Amino acid sequence: MREMVCDNTSVGVIARDSEGRILLIERKKFPFGWAPPSGHCDGKFYPVACFNEFEEGTGLKVVGAPKPLIPKNPRKYFKCRRGGQYHDWQIFEVNWQGELRPSRDETLGVRWYSIDEVRSLALKTQEYFRRMKLSIQAEEESWTRGIQESIEKEWQTDSGLEPVWYEFFKELKII
Repeated sequence: MREMVCDNTSVGVIARDSEGRILLIERKKFPFGWAPPSGHCDGKFYPVACFNEFEEGTGLKVVGAPKPLIPKNPRKYFKCRRGGQYHDWQIFEVNWQGELRPSRDETLGVRWYSIDEVRSLALKTQEYFRRMKLSIQAEEESWTRGIQESIEKEWQTDSGLEPVWYEFFKELKII
């Protein structure tokens, strides 16, 4: 299947279980990391995209109306695999029902994370940012690229929060 063009709009969906844990998916494709179900709107209105992304990524059904959460900065400047340089986001919190059946095409893993576990993932993401920033100080540009490639490879096998979600969780005061 051919990848679609970026429309610079994305939706994210926060779901909690009966213990207050947040559902996170480990992405199989770039951008790597753990994140709530999310994706491009592809020309759909944000609430419609919310239903589609959540059900497509998890196999669960949204029950009732999604509750919009308002991040401080809904425009995020992170590259995507479709070529976009930024996205205008809408985040929703949903009630859900059904049996968890994650997408095999999109996910490596899926699980419910406590807030403390989300904070641990956030610390991994902070360390990733710190190491990438330090790599820029290498004496040669080729060394910088080599160091960054090494950091990225390590990140893909043992990632924290997807960087955009690190920012959203902070803005929404989840972490």
